[in-house]
Amino acid sequence: MRLQMNFELSTVNSITQQPKDAAELINLTSKNKKLQAENNHLQAMVEGVTAHSAILEDALETQNQEMADYIQQVKKITAAAITVQSNTFTPNSLATMALRKDELGSLARVFSDTVQSVRHQEQKLVEANAHLSDLLESYSRFIPSEYLTFLKRNSILDIKLGDHVSREMAIMFSDIRSFTTLSEQMTPQENFDFVNAYLRRVSPEIRKHNGFIVKYLGDGMMAVFPDGVDDAIRAGIAKVKQIRSYNQHRQISGHAPLTVGIGLHAGHMMVGMVGETNRMQADAVSDNVNLTARLEGLTKYYGASLLISEDVILRLEQPERYSMRILDRIIVKGRQEPLTIYEVLNADVETVRRLKLETLPMYQQGRHFYQEGEWTKATACFEAILRINPNDQTVQFYLERIQHLSEQTTASSWNGVWVFTQK
Repeated sequence: MRLQMNFELSTVNSITQQPKDAAELINLTSKNKKLQAENNHLQAMVEGVTAHSAILEDALETQNQEMADYIQQVKKITAAAITVQSNTFTPNSLATMALRKDELGSLARVFSDTVQSVRHQEQKLVEANAHLSDLLESYSRFIPSEYLTFLKRNSILDIKLGDHVSREMAIMFSDIRSFTTLSEQMTPQENFDFVNAYLRRVSPEIRKHNGFIVKYLGDGMMAVFPDGVDDAIRAGIAKVKQIRSYNQHRQISGHAPLTVGIGLHAGHMMVGMVGETNRMQADAVSDNVNLTARLEGLTKYYGASLLISEDVILRLEQPERYSMRILDRIIVKGRQEPLTIYEVLNADVETVRRLKLETLPMYQQGRHFYQEGEWTKATACFEAILRINPNDQTVQFYLERIQHLSEQTTASSWNGVWVFTQK
């Protein structure tokens, strides 16, 4: 631009050398000066704008760098949040950022503190849940989960006094025969250990066959089977087999074998929680419950391992699966109505079961004579059975009873029903 101005000046000089009008020259000179001033002003403006642009550019670059750094720090917090979700967060990941004095530093500190606090609470919650789980597991030993399901309760916390279910089901009583005699030979600690060892063997068979133990009765137990009598019979047979296996262990250790009596009955009963608010327990209440206890007590007279009522037989879905022998027509103590009882031969060892089945026709004939009051004929049948199977305790029991009846009762007054006056 300066070259252009010089050119114009030389031009003016040349013009002045020519004969021109003075006024035109003055006018041109004035315009030239004005143009020169404007040019200088413009140049100054350009230089000022250039300098200011450089300042703005530097400032913008600095601001962009600060913004990029800020965004990078924000990304670190975002990444930290992701590690929290994957449970890999460590407070050190935000340690540098937490030293900042701005809002981002405050956010980093709050974030780290919050995560650590939440983790601490989570750990306490995990420990509390573990403790609760242990408590529930411990409580389930007193109130089994099957019993809660039966009462339609989700947990033991929902159990209340008076909760019950009233319906028809099978019930089982079992007991160790001659336990008093056995216990006299043991110390209290040995008694305690013995009972627990026995119950550990037989109790699982109840659960395996869809039943649950309502309560333990010293060396015995009461169990119910809500789904039917078939479960109860299978459980009874399985229990006897477990006892047989346990006896082999006892004999190796020099102990006498155990004999257990099991009584089964079926009917309507109420099962639930009895007691008082601060002390309650499971129980079953019904006349049928009392009858089942009586049936279990009769096993010692007939030498039967598994004794059942006729009500059980009538409710069997697969009666053909079992070998059974009628035992008697009786009235138990405390009742007025007679009932028919049977033994399940599947609970006997194979040799005993085979002998009972072999003598079954003769046994049935002897019972027929017994029912009719023909004592002599009945005696002949039963004595013949003992020559084949001398350990048949039921037959021995009949012979003793016939001896008593022949001395105390006339055939005409006999109705074929034996009344028990003892449990």
